[in-house]
Amino acid sequence: MPQLDLVADSAVSTDTRQARQTVVRFLTWYKNHIQEANRIPLVNQTAGKPYSVNLKNGERYLTYLKSSHRLTDAYLNQWRVFFRERQAGFRQSPQFEGPPTGFDYDLVMLTQDVDTQLDSLKSLKMGKVTILGDQATVGFTLLDVYEFRLVRQNRRWLIDEILNQSQE
Repeated sequence: MPQLDLVADSAVSTDTRQARQTVVRFLTWYKNHIQEANRIPLVNQTAGKPYSVNLKNGERYLTYLKSSHRLTDAYLNQWRVFFRERQAGFRQSPQFEGPPTGFDYDLVMLTQDVDTQLDSLKSLKMGKVTILGDQATVGFTLLDVYEFRLVRQNRRWLIDEILNQSQE
């Protein structure tokens, strides 16, 4: 019987390690690619015209994030819904100036201070990792406290949701 426990303990620690690695690898990828991602304008801001979401560029942005190979389609689909909702919001309440409502922060790290957050990656403090079947929660602290929710698909951990708990 102890051998089965060792196998289970080994599997849990492997899952924990792999879930953490997924988060760290994604954060490293994002730090190295954020400038390119931010070059994709998500909001049309033509002088004298109301703001509108550039849905075509939204797809380019999501395709770029997907190239990290660390995000679920469900995560990306949440942002598609967000883009459509913001487009409806701009139509209902036209905005002509100032930071576009809903786009005044980094959409991945959910903060305005994204560069400082990512610069602190070398001092990342891992928090609790919880594994429940094919779902995992990975907590960590950069400057803000984050929780990444992951799902296992095809034997790989993928990020399904990112929460900035310091901003909620």
